[in-house]
Amino acid sequence: MRKGVLLIVGAFLLIASSCEEAEKFFDLPLTDAEIAEGLKAALNEGTDESTTSASAVDGYLKNELIKILLPEEVKNLQSEINTGSIAGVISYQDLLDLYVATNPNIDTDPFEELITAMNRGAEAAAAKAKPIFVDAIVNMSITDALVILQGGETSATEYFIQKTRTQLINGFQPDITSALGQTKAIDIYDGIHGFMNYEYEVDLIVTKQTYAVNDYLQYNLPESIDGYATEKAVDGLFTLIAGEEKKIRANPYSYASDIIQKVFGSDEAQAAL
Repeated sequence: MRKGVLLIVGAFLLIASSCEEAEKFFDLPLTDAEIAEGLKAALNEGTDESTTSASAVDGYLKNELIKILLPEEVKNLQSEINTGSIAGVISYQDLLDLYVATNPNIDTDPFEELITAMNRGAEAAAAKAKPIFVDAIVNMSITDALVILQGGETSATEYFIQKTRTQLINGFQPDITSALGQTKAIDIYDGIHGFMNYEYEVDLIVTKQTYAVNDYLQYNLPESIDGYATEKAVDGLFTLIAGEEKKIRANPYSYASDIIQKVFGSDEAQAAL
């Protein structure tokens, strides 16, 4: 009986000691090293959540915040094809339909199919972004940690973007390029380029006239789509990370990490809200 009581007392003292140590941890003033550690922990949390969300089916395609749309030049081309014609003789849309019928990589609408394929490629590659992002976070040197902590509600993410965006795009592009090949985005985009060189012969009864699309539609389209898609995919992940940072700043105690609780629950952090 006595032994049991001693065990209970011992356990109680251990718990009390642990609680006391925890209180001391949270009561101690923040150091620059702790702030930097907390900022990195928040970015890691955001990376984990963002890559999980983005890599799900429709993670990009059905999320209007990060959905990858057409490059501006391609969007302008689409708009003119939808409304224009060659001297009123044949519409650009009719010419596109004739061209699509000869291209095995396009079903009906190359522009909408390209949007879907780019987003499916980004979803397929998103999970592979996690170790690239985490490695960048670990190796990122944080200066002026207190300034970042007391900045805006996404200041840690903005600092992360400033320091690592180019590096992350370069590291992630091979995975995106591979995924875009699997979703046929590259083939579809090549098909859009091919349409610009399409020629069609129209029978005008008395004579025949050959119309070359590039004589009428003159757009300087990007040579490839993978660089553009990579940048947009990475920026989408940054958008999600920023959203997670906002949640952490608003309610740090809903996270299991002690360092996140201490840093973002501190007077220094809360004063910035």
